[in-house]
Amino acid sequence: MNKKPAASETQIDDTLVKKVASLARLGLNEDEVSLFVQQFKHILNYFSILDEVNTEGVLPAYQISNNPSILRKDVVEPSLPLDDLMSNVPDKKNNQIAIPRVHFDE
Repeated sequence: MNKKPAASETQIDDTLVKKVASLARLGLNEDEVSLFVQQFKHILNYFSILDEVNTEGVLPAYQISNNPSILRKDVVEPSLPLDDLMSNVPDKKNNQIAIPRVHFDE
């Protein structure tokens, strides 16, 4: 079984920050990348304090609140008439709403 590296073992560098920025669709300049490298290192070092906590015998918490979920009854109600809906749609084809194609570059 592969063990994940501890926070203090994770290599934080320009390459990692640029990859995270790309995934978040952020454009960072070199000064911002350098700043984030330092901030990420600081954050992970701070979280490494948790490695020192003895969790032997502590059960995992699957729910953080004892409050039950309050769900409403699922009641069937009439829908908006199709003509009313389609009257507000800017681009439609065959009684369907046409939207621009969405794609992500990886």
